[in-house]
Amino acid sequence: MKIPWGKIGMASVEVLKSISRGDMVLRMRFDRLFPYILHLFLLGCISIWMSYKIEQTILKMEKNKALIEDLQIDNAKKTFELVELSRISTVEKMLEEQGSPVKAPEKPADILK
Repeated sequence: MKIPWGKIGMASVEVLKSISRGDMVLRMRFDRLFPYILHLFLLGCISIWMSYKIEQTILKMEKNKALIEDLQIDNAKKTFELVELSRISTVEKMLEEQGSPVKAPEKPADILK
């Protein structure tokens, strides 16, 4: 059996020419399917756009998560500093450094009747 390569080559050239001119689309009656093809194209575009938006939102969420972690560390440091400053011994030490005669009470306060 001998394969006619010349005829196969000419047929494939004709098919490519037909596709480029648009005759193949009309011959195979793809014009009836045009609304469906257009609908699938629009759905594909919407899917790509939504995937892009979701990716952007996830990226923004990860950046915000890292920022929140940094701010939580800063908040813990500030809270520790404030708690340390509210101790009586720390307040007395600060008053002594500034030369103030104020001191913590040595005896409990008297209750008035």
